[in-house]
Amino acid sequence: MALKPNAGTCWIREQTIEDLPSGLTLRLVASERGARLVLAGRVLPNGNREIVFDADGSAVAVGPLLKKLHL
Repeated sequence: MALKPNAGTCWIREQTIEDLPSGLTLRLVASERGARLVLAGRVLPNGNREIVFDADGSAVAVGPLLKKLHL
């Protein structure tokens, strides 16, 4: 996915967000190489998903969650 022209940056804390009405859980996890956003919930027809970001904030991988999600 391309970055927006003149895109800004922001800081987001690691956290787990449960959206009860939709049945989704979002988890933000940081590492020295970048970050992961995990989308989990029974409402996802193809299973849990994750988006991996590099240290510059660019999305580098999108796909099924390969590790078990521990809430």
